[in-house]
Amino acid sequence: MKTPSFLFRLPPETAHHLAMSGLGLLSRSRTALRLMKPRPDPRLERTVFGVRFANPIGLAAGFDKNALVLPAWEALGFGFIEAGTVTARPQPGNPTPRLFRLRAQGALINRMGFNNDGADAVAARLQKLRAAGRWPSVPVGLNLGKTKITPLEDAAEDYLYSFRKLADFADYLVLNVSSPNTPGLRQLQGKERLTELITAVQSANAERAHPVPLLVKIAPDLEFAQIEEVLSLAEETGLAGLIATNTTLDQSAIAPAERREGGLSG
Repeated sequence: MKTPSFLFRLPPETAHHLAMSGLGLLSRSRTALRLMKPRPDPRLERTVFGVRFANPIGLAAGFDKNALVLPAWEALGFGFIEAGTVTARPQPGNPTPRLFRLRAQGALINRMGFNNDGADAVAARLQKLRAAGRWPSVPVGLNLGKTKITPLEDAAEDYLYSFRKLADFADYLVLNVSSPNTPGLRQLQGKERLTELITAVQSANAERAHPVPLLVKIAPDLEFAQIEEVLSLAEETGLAGLIATNTTLDQSAIAPAERREGGLSG
């Protein structure tokens, strides 16, 4: 489907907010949602780490950071929805402009910086959605990140706060340790810090009557030796899986004049 050209006349983040506003209208209209309800095809179903996905095409984290329009994503046919990244505390993210189009390559560079409403506000929003009987029938994943002002040595407690607030609403949870736009975050991919983080969250997870599948999102810029360490750690700590990958810092594929600080995707 061809993207409406008028959206490309708007700044990228403005276009994003306009799209979210339209999806918000759809999400609040029971009639529109009923009319648009997709017809599942059993041939596309997948069961992974004990979760049944209606189809293998889902919405990745980063678009609906605050879980604002979950019903709309199901109506559009996505087989699962991953909201976030959510941090323990609300934060505005990095200064604008922070999202850049590379139209010729069909790519984006972003340095958003985990702009979100925080775990308390997102949990309240999800509780309201569930109480209203508007919860999607497809799996909902929640992506968790570190609050920018939280020191790395306190990262585990920061993630644990979000985990405890949001685990009841998630079919799976993701520890995002690989965004390039939060200073120092990627240091959490090191074996010692990552072991501490996963162990802390998995300990809290084990106390639940129904533990939630836990995944870790890694960067595409890791060396093979680092990937091997992460894989070994995933097995040792009982992770349900890995999400590969986040945006890359490698911008060698694009012209120097188009390069920007931030992560490249697309």
